[in-house]
Amino acid sequence: MAGEWWSGVELRHLVALDAVAREGSFRRAAARLGYVQSAISHQIAALENLTGKRLIDRSRGTRPLALTDAGEIMLAHADAVIARVRAAQADLAALDGNGTAALRVGATPDLLARLVPSLLRVYGSPVTLNENSSTVALLTSLVRGELDLVLAETPLPKGPLEAAALCVDPFVVMLQSGAPLARHRRPITRDELARLPLVAHAPSRGHVEEQLRTHGIEPNFVLQAETGAGVQGLVAAGLGAAVLPRLATDERRAETHVVELATGVIAARTVVAVWSRLQPLSSDAAAFVEAARSASASAGQRLREPSIA
Repeated sequence: MAGEWWSGVELRHLVALDAVAREGSFRRAAARLGYVQSAISHQIAALENLTGKRLIDRSRGTRPLALTDAGEIMLAHADAVIARVRAAQADLAALDGNGTAALRVGATPDLLARLVPSLLRVYGSPVTLNENSSTVALLTSLVRGELDLVLAETPLPKGPLEAAALCVDPFVVMLQSGAPLARHRRPITRDELARLPLVAHAPSRGHVEEQLRTHGIEPNFVLQAETGAGVQGLVAAGLGAAVLPRLATDERRAETHVVELATGVIAARTVVAVWSRLQPLSSDAAAFVEAARSASASAGQRLREPSIA
């Protein structure tokens, strides 16, 4: 049957595969979907029979189940199908007047706190906000049709993603007020940075490490926090300095001081509005992107306009 047209593949088979991939077990996938475990096992077995491919690696002992290479390929197509069905459901609900008009937007806590409030004042229409500290998780939800847009930063992972640049967000150094380098009021050099104990900003830590290592600097991270506010609290307590995007800082706090980095030490990040190619960009989503451009451009003179369209 694998060589024929897969007319027997049903949406429930694809939803089951998606749930197993997310949860890492048949039991948790069944609980997620409200099925008994045997129903999930049967649907996965049916899908494997129809495709003629083994999709789930069941030989992992107590470790979570994993997809085979064929399973990963099938999941990508399953996500596309599920996203389109969800879009159709929303369109038909809106046609009947039963759907919500709220645009579903995801963002990390830092962008939600610093950029989104001014954005919503410009946009002015209903929005449902989804906060997650993991950009990867937000983009996964976007591809699966659970979100309409995501505010994120480049580089984006591979996938059916389109993006519009909003602003370039430079990296800065945050110091405890009164620290010697804060009193100098000049950009901090990479040699000065190499001597500082650092509080890591988890979402941007990888980028900072990579950039510093290109200069032969191994950063001395002593603590880590998931959000800019968390990092700022640790810096204010005198537990280290921090390198983080300016949009993740609150320069109104008297206990900390933000200092520029010397040119070329760490490349700035570009903040983008992201949508999935699997779903046509609606007029509301397009309006939101334009509002995001306007809001991010007015977020402060310290943010430069992006060089990508």
